[in-house]
Amino acid sequence: MTTLYRNTTHPLQIMIYSVLLGVIATAFLDLINYLQHVALNTPLTRYEFIGRWVLYMFDGQFVHESIKAAAAKPGELAMGWFGHYAIGVLFAWMLLALWKLKWFDAPKFWPALFVGLVTCAIPYFLMQPGMGSGIAGLNTPDPLAAQLKVVYSHVIFAIGLWLGGYLLRPLVAKSR
Repeated sequence: MTTLYRNTTHPLQIMIYSVLLGVIATAFLDLINYLQHVALNTPLTRYEFIGRWVLYMFDGQFVHESIKAAAAKPGELAMGWFGHYAIGVLFAWMLLALWKLKWFDAPKFWPALFVGLVTCAIPYFLMQPGMGSGIAGLNTPDPLAAQLKVVYSHVIFAIGLWLGGYLLRPLVAKSR
């Protein structure tokens, strides 16, 4: 089996390591957010609103004036958490699709940061407008704060990708 993957990266390997790396990086982001909540009394992310937004998509509604004002949906909190981790896996997949498993040989921070910053476009141009906050949070009371929160979270996620690269490095080395 090792010879199959020695000189090439198999798509199944990319998928498996994307799941592992994405979960690690997302869990790191959640840990940092929770520690900030405890130490600095910052609000926690309300994943039920993300889940509500996703569940409304199944009804064909993609944009809301305010997702908070939309009627609650059964299972929205679970869907929000699932979506949060699924997005983390997708972002990890982007890293590995671009840099392949070779990135694990010596995980560099700049590819993780690149992915983290590029993916700020998802909340700015898809999630925030869809949930009623406007493009890049321009309809919020403090758009700059909303924009900086996205950048900050994506940089923390990038640090999680980078640390996850080091955690998974021995496992990846064994599979090659």
